Amino acid sequence: ILNDLWKYNTSTNKWAWINGNNAVEQTGVYGTRTVAAAANKPGARYVASSWNDADGNFWLFGGYGYDGANCGNLNDIWKYSIATNQWTWMNGNKIIDQLPVYGTRGSSAPANTPGARYVSSSWTDPNGELWLFGGYGLDSIGTIGYLNDFWKFSPFTNNWTWVKGSSTVDHRGVYGVQGQASITNVTGARQGSVSWTDNSGNLWLFGGYGYDDE
Repeated sequence: ILNDLWKYNTSTNKWAWINGNNAVEQTGVYGTRTVAAAANKPGARYVASSWNDADGNFWLFGGYGYDGANCGNLNDIWKYSIATNQWTWMNGNKIIDQLPVYGTRGSSAPANTPGARYVSSSWTDPNGELWLFGGYGLDSIGTIGYLNDFWKFSPFTNNWTWVKGSSTVDHRGVYGVQGQASITNVTGARQGSVSWTDNSGNLWLFGGYGYDDE
């Protein structure tokens, strides 16, 4: 598992190794939460989620890999600044296999956080908010499985909000009528979906591995 960060220049057709290690199975260096430092780095991981924010920073969440010592499911969220070439551990836990804290649906709170997971889907909306859906990981009672919880992270407040979906794993979808939105509709629990954002700011999700409505 790797934690190297690279940049590809389309004009020169060249790669540059920018940050991280050139050896596998590296543990993370978390430093102090919300404080950037040259020594900080996420541990080696795969099938994490990622975003770009309105200021051009890169964001990384979860995946399967290393905390500061051990390998497992992760729920840490990191920000990388191109300008400073530094990582900042922003939120989440620095220990693997942590349960979520859902809080109140629709309400942002400092304690809220998605549980450790990987193969989630992600979007950035026009307001610069970061969105996360599902994946494979831990629910509110510690069961591991397919998730259909929908979260929003604000880079401005550094808080998560549980928006929709269930706090437990392996829920089937509610499809309703094709083409018609409904408050009762919900996507089935799944991992590995494809995601897009359209010009109107809508978030789109396609397929994946998980549950239909039967």
